Amino acid sequence: MPVEATVGLRLAALTALLSVVFAPGALAQDTRAIQVREAQRTDERTFAYFAQFRRALVARFGADPLLSMLVFSESEGEALVHKAPDALAEHAIFQGGQWIGTDGRQLKAWAPDADPAVARFRLSAVKEPMLREKFRAHRAQPAKATDHLGGVKVGYFGAPFNRLMAEVTVGSMTTFGLSVIAFDLGSGQALDVNAAIADARTKRAAAQAKEAAAEKVAAQRNLRDEIVAVLAQYRREMGPARLMAVWIAPKRVTFIQADRAVVDYDPRGTFTRRKDPYDQIWLCAEGFDDGEIDWNGFPTLIEKAMLARSLDEEDRAHAEISVERPRECAPTEIEVKFANYKAPRPSVTFDGKGRLKKAR
Repeated sequence: MPVEATVGLRLAALTALLSVVFAPGALAQDTRAIQVREAQRTDERTFAYFAQFRRALVARFGADPLLSMLVFSESEGEALVHKAPDALAEHAIFQGGQWIGTDGRQLKAWAPDADPAVARFRLSAVKEPMLREKFRAHRAQPAKATDHLGGVKVGYFGAPFNRLMAEVTVGSMTTFGLSVIAFDLGSGQALDVNAAIADARTKRAAAQAKEAAAEKVAAQRNLRDEIVAVLAQYRREMGPARLMAVWIAPKRVTFIQADRAVVDYDPRGTFTRRKDPYDQIWLCAEGFDDGEIDWNGFPTLIEKAMLARSLDEEDRAHAEISVERPRECAPTEIEVKFANYKAPRPSVTFDGKGRLKKAR
């Protein structure tokens, strides 16, 4: 049974017992004395069972077993045991002084994908004296002397702590709520789980807001209208390689270099080099100079293409532009075509300076 459920049942049972033992006229200080005494006895049972569990682990798995998770309470112990740092874990459960089967039970490491070199620990790293001191320090606080410390979990915790840590489940006899005590396994340094959770939520919310804002900006971009700036960014980030072709759509620009590398640009402002090179034969391997093309004139070319093919205003948003030097290395051409039509799509071809060549 999970530690949290066990703690909840124990709190309910202890509350019921006290309501029977002490009639309305009983002294509150006597009630508290019983609560304190029962809490201390539970601590002793927990550490007694941990000692028994430790001996059983050593007897079964050898001296100082390698673990990725250890859990124990006053009547049960669980562990994920590894024969080697990179070996799969064996789930073991020691209940009532004997090993039991694990069918229907599951124990997960806090950070299952963490580097085994940092996420595995030896049984000897779990120091009983330090654990006892943490229990004692908690009970030294008057308001917490009666708390039920119901179970201990030890393992490697990823972000935001990124360390081996221990966690003790706390059942409050004052608020009847559950919380945890967490601390660094090596140094004993207290770790504020609630603050970490709040901080993680704040950062996640900020990241989501930033992502939503960036996506909104990207959705509003039309890369045809920004090709001059996109080409300048390409030269800054990707270098001076000559181009055989540039294919321009509202939401993507594709650059085909003379060395056959293919690079895509997206509305988020990112260049991505494709794994496979350009493998067709339709472009001139010599490429062309950027200066051969009137990049600023593309809006005018779309307008001319619409007039040449008698297209409607609704077609404007679907215009795509191809700048290519044909394979026979003839002068570079600019083709405007309209993607909202089925093939053969209406298209109009211009020379590099925007002079009309043909419409089809």
